[in-house]
Amino acid sequence: MRTFTALFSLALLLVLALPQAWAETPDATPIPRVALQLSDHDPIRQTMVLSVATNLVNHYGIGEVDVEIVAFGPGLTLLRRPSPFAERITELAAEKGVRFTYCQITVDSTEQREGQRLFLVSEATSTPSGAVRIIDLVGQGYVHIAP
Repeated sequence: MRTFTALFSLALLLVLALPQAWAETPDATPIPRVALQLSDHDPIRQTMVLSVATNLVNHYGIGEVDVEIVAFGPGLTLLRRPSPFAERITELAAEKGVRFTYCQITVDSTEQREGQRLFLVSEATSTPSGAVRIIDLVGQGYVHIAP
């Protein structure tokens, strides 16, 4: 009789536990998150950063990768109007979901040095510090790439 009670109890536990085990699905693989640093005035490097962003979205798919380009220091020239890269920036932002962030410290110091207001592409948003933004993104699980 003890064996029957033990087997019955075990079977009852299994029956009660199975629906819960089936309901728990493993977490889906999180989408890759990439922070691209741009701190260089060189048009070749700027082209490379835009190409890396394009290649990431083309590889993973739109909505399947999270890409943010963070421009600071001399890299801010990428986002200044008029920009030779304006069409690519618009396409990446509007069609591929790439975000563009610029360093407000760089903007403020450049405006002070040049004595005039800077005009940046409308797709870009401000962050207090580009370097801090990179650190924060890495802390949130982003991979940092500085081509």
